[in-house]
Amino acid sequence: MDSTNNFFKRLAGLSFACAFLFFSFAFANEDDIKKNDKIDETIQRELVIYHSLSNLNLNPHTSAYVFEAQILNSVCEGLFSYNAASLEPDNALAKDFRISRDKSRWTFTIRENAKSSSGKEINAQTIKDSWLDLIANKSAYYSSLLDVIKGAKDYRLGNGKREDVAIYASGLKLSVELTKPTSHFNKILCHHAFAAVLDDSSASGAYYIESVTPFKILLKKNPNYWNAEQTKIPSVAINLTDDSDAKAHAFNIGAADWIDGAAELKKILDKKSIQLSAEFGTEYLFFKNDSPIWSRADFRNAVLTAIPWKQLRDGNMFPADTLVCPVSGYKSPEGLSYTDAEEAKMMLEAAKREAGIDDEKIQLLFAIPDTEYLSNRAELLRGSLEEIGVELKTVKIPQQFYLTSIASTKADLFLYTWIGDYSDPLAFLELFRGNSSMNDSHWRNEEFDQLLDQAAWTTESKERSSLLAKAEDILLSSGEVIPISHPVTCSVIDLNSVGGWISNAMDIHPFKNLYFKKSEENFKNIVLK
Repeated sequence: MDSTNNFFKRLAGLSFACAFLFFSFAFANEDDIKKNDKIDETIQRELVIYHSLSNLNLNPHTSAYVFEAQILNSVCEGLFSYNAASLEPDNALAKDFRISRDKSRWTFTIRENAKSSSGKEINAQTIKDSWLDLIANKSAYYSSLLDVIKGAKDYRLGNGKREDVAIYASGLKLSVELTKPTSHFNKILCHHAFAAVLDDSSASGAYYIESVTPFKILLKKNPNYWNAEQTKIPSVAINLTDDSDAKAHAFNIGAADWIDGAAELKKILDKKSIQLSAEFGTEYLFFKNDSPIWSRADFRNAVLTAIPWKQLRDGNMFPADTLVCPVSGYKSPEGLSYTDAEEAKMMLEAAKREAGIDDEKIQLLFAIPDTEYLSNRAELLRGSLEEIGVELKTVKIPQQFYLTSIASTKADLFLYTWIGDYSDPLAFLELFRGNSSMNDSHWRNEEFDQLLDQAAWTTESKERSSLLAKAEDILLSSGEVIPISHPVTCSVIDLNSVGGWISNAMDIHPFKNLYFKKSEENFKNIVLK
C-alpha cells in the first residue's frame, strides 16, 4: 500500500533516536500483546489520535494509503485481519476455512453472529457481492489481486461476465475456484479492499464512522460487531493537522494519546513514548513507459549508470539497492549501485543511434511532490544527467494530490513509497505484472510475468523464492526502478497507558486491539516553552 500523505516528510528530531533503532523485519512476539493484562473497564474512554492533514479516501475499494488502512481496517472487516504481532492472517468474519486437496478451491464459513453496524446480517452473499463490485470498479487499485479466481481477470478487463466469476455463495458458505494454487490467498484477504461492504454503507468492522470533517474524523464502537465484547475503546477521535508543535504540545499535556506520523520529536517530554521501527517498504523512483524513449531499457540503463547512488541515498537510515524489502527466506538479486558517468554517456549515445535520434540532448520529465527533500534530490539528478546529455525538468505537484495524480500526469519519472500489504516478495513484484491494476508504470515483460506464474504453481519454498528473485532481477536489469531506501515509521504513544499497541513492519495497529491501562508514570500538564 502507498504510504500516507506525509510519506515524503522527514521526521523532525529523528537523528537523536537512530541509535536505538534495530533494523529487523522479524515480527514481534505475540506475548508482547500482554493478553493476560486485566483490563479495567472503568478507565476505558475515547482514544485521541493526531495525524497530519490528509486528503483521505475512505472508500475501501479505492483507498490505497497506509493511514486510510489504519481507519478502514477498523471500519470494514473481511474474512481475515492482520495479527498485529505476527502479521499473519487471523480469522475475522471467517469462522473457519478449508483448502481442497488439489489447492484449487477455498471454502470459507462465515460467523453466525456477523452483523453490520445497522444490524444487517453479513453472509456469504455479502462477501461475494463486495468482491464482484471491487473487480468491476475501474478505480479499484487492488482488484487484480483477485485475478487468481477463475473468471475474475476477464471480468475486470471487460472480457467476461459477472456471473462467470467462480465465486459461489450459499448461506454462510463461500467458495472460490482458483486458476492456480495461491498459498498466500488468505494473506491477501486481510486487506480492507476485500472486506464486506454493505449496500446501506453500514460498517462491517469493530467501529463505524460517526462524522468526517477536514480536520477531524470520529469513529464509534459498533455494538453489533461479532467480537464487540472484546473491543474496549468506545470511540476514536482522529485530529488532522500539519502543526508539529501543536501535536507535541497535545501529547505532553495529555490531550493526545497517540501521534501517528510526523511530529516535533525534540519537544516530546517522554522520550520512551517515541516508537521507531523499520517498515516493510521501499522508497523508489520508477519510469512510466508511455514515451518512445523512456519505454526502452537501453535509455533507462544509461540514466541508472549516471546516477550518483551514494549521494541519492544519503541521509536515509536504511539505503535500498533492490525493490523487494528484505524478507525471511528470500535471497535478493544483485542490487543497483554502480556509477560511471563516461560509461553512461557512451550507453546513451549507443541508445540514440539504435533509436535513430540525432538530438544533442534528450529530455526527462520528473514529477515530484512539492517538498524540499524531493527538490534537492531532483537537483542532484539534474546535475548528473546533464553530464551525459539528458535534460531533467521537474513538474511539482502538491504533496496531498501526488499519488492520485500519477495516472493522469504526463511525465517520465515518478516517486513511490510502497509498503507491502503482506510479508512476501510478491507484495512488491505485483506492482509490475503486465495486467495488474496496481501497475502505474505500464512496464510489461512476458518473462517476468511467466516467472510470477511459475512461482505460484510451485509448492517448494526455495524454488518459489528463486523464481521470484529471477523476476526481480529482470525488473532491475531493465532499468525500470531506482531504489532509494527502506522507510522508518514513527509514532508517539505511551505504552504504559495504552495496551494492545504492537510495533510491526507494516505499521498496522487495529483499534479493536487497543485499551487503556493504569500508568505508573505521568508526564501530563508539563509544557515545553
